[in-house]
Amino acid sequence: MSQTVNPLQLRELWDTVHAPMPRPSEQVRKVLRDTMAKHDMSQRDVAGIVGWSQSKVAHILNGRVELNLDDLSEFCFGVGLSLTEAVRDRGMEFCAEMTPTELRFLELLRSMTQADRDAFFQLAGAKVKAEGRRALPAKVVKSRARP
Repeated sequence: MSQTVNPLQLRELWDTVHAPMPRPSEQVRKVLRDTMAKHDMSQRDVAGIVGWSQSKVAHILNGRVELNLDDLSEFCFGVGLSLTEAVRDRGMEFCAEMTPTELRFLELLRSMTQADRDAFFQLAGAKVKAEGRRALPAKVVKSRARP
């Protein structure tokens, strides 16, 4: 990889890093839609199970109606999903001790393309190992070595 960074790549990286994060309610709606698809359930199926109209289910899924905790609980029951599963961020369990800022930063890194991550790590001074894993910058390694 070249040691110089194209200014156009920097602009693309800036746009990627400053892109708005999806709201938690949008993420929950996606989980609900994915679960419905996995179980081959229609909006009408869910509505029949929880005793709602199909239009209420549609409005919840498309965000026209705010998703409150009671409705979320009923919806989860209807699709066979626990509340915890609906709201948890899969793959982030190891981050329990991270601050919200660190978690947001990690999520931004996860959402970047490989080219954007490469440009970011180059800017941050991280060295790229031959097998594709990143080494920590020398300052970080030295500071972690101290008790």
